[in-house]
Amino acid sequence: MPSNPRRSLFGRRPQADRATPAQLAALTDAFFACESTMGQIAPAVRAARAVSPGSIPPAEWDAVRDQYDGVITQYLTVSAEGSPEATPPAVDNCLRGFAQVSATLDRFGRTHSRALNAGKAAVAGAEQADRDARVAATSALAALDSARSEYVGLTSVRAAADALAQNLSAFEAASGITDRRQTGEAVVAAATNVQQLLDKAPNMAADADRTIRSLDTRRQAVTTRLEKIPAVVSSLLREFSAECSADLVSTPDDVRADLAAATTELDRARSLVSGAPDEALAATERARTLLTHADDELDRAFDRLTDLREVRHDPVEASAQVRFRVRDAQHFALGHGLEREWGSVLDAQSDRIDRAATTLERIHPDYWSYLTQLRAVDSRITEIITRMREQVARH
Repeated sequence: MPSNPRRSLFGRRPQADRATPAQLAALTDAFFACESTMGQIAPAVRAARAVSPGSIPPAEWDAVRDQYDGVITQYLTVSAEGSPEATPPAVDNCLRGFAQVSATLDRFGRTHSRALNAGKAAVAGAEQADRDARVAATSALAALDSARSEYVGLTSVRAAADALAQNLSAFEAASGITDRRQTGEAVVAAATNVQQLLDKAPNMAADADRTIRSLDTRRQAVTTRLEKIPAVVSSLLREFSAECSADLVSTPDDVRADLAAATTELDRARSLVSGAPDEALAATERARTLLTHADDELDRAFDRLTDLREVRHDPVEASAQVRFRVRDAQHFALGHGLEREWGSVLDAQSDRIDRAATTLERIHPDYWSYLTQLRAVDSRITEIITRMREQVARH
């Protein structure tokens, strides 16, 4: 006879002491339910940590994992084929363990819902970026393969294709969620650039030729305006103190330099239209930038004369407009209980207006300094009003 009457000859418990198939099936169901919950939370925790380190305390998550690992170890022991530990009390104990882990996971999920949701969103974004990157790259590479050789050989297209290849390499090497998303977005942008350049390639020569003609016309207009600048500078020096136009003395030379450089770029563009229209377009864009700068410089001189004459005609009116804005801001502060925070700041703006007026008391009034200070106050008032409105909106 066996020494232990409760066991069989081969060490197994009598059938009456073993859990029933239904009990074991219930235990398996509890395992899968708990495993499913963990399968949802664990990736979100990893993502949350990657996106925002410290958003979930490591010790708290480690405690949850330890509790989970403990009940899984217990389950594997009880559920093993022919396990002598598969008794009804052991199954009940394991079921309670799964229930406790599930409750812990639920509490953890509620406590850290914001961080976990952010992690899930990051994972979804990375996955979408991955798909978008692969689709965009495949499409761009197919377009390069099918494009005419003269289009593929354009400098801009070759550079775009090289950039796509480099971004693809970085994308394939990326591992973290943030890096994966960022490199995926870079691939999409590079692929889009390739596609756009190939789409434009057939019309680049015509576009370059049309742009050159347009900028030639603009260059002539700038040249015509430049011819009027000596008279403008002369009027500034004759009518106002030298301080009012000191920063404009070099304007004629600056504009002539811009015109010369723009002419060089347009000549270069003309020489490239037939063989390298993309480079011709690049040259026209440089010419456009130079002409825009020249126009801006001329505007400064013409506008300066107009502004100074207006201020000289009625300096009080210029300050009155700004004072009105200060008073308006003060009324706003009072009406919304913000006078303690902004009252002294607004009073200081009134003082700045008073100090600006002292520049007009000289033998040779500095109208430009006066106007510049008024504009600075006006800009500051705009900033203050914006901030006060934001404070009101928050409350």
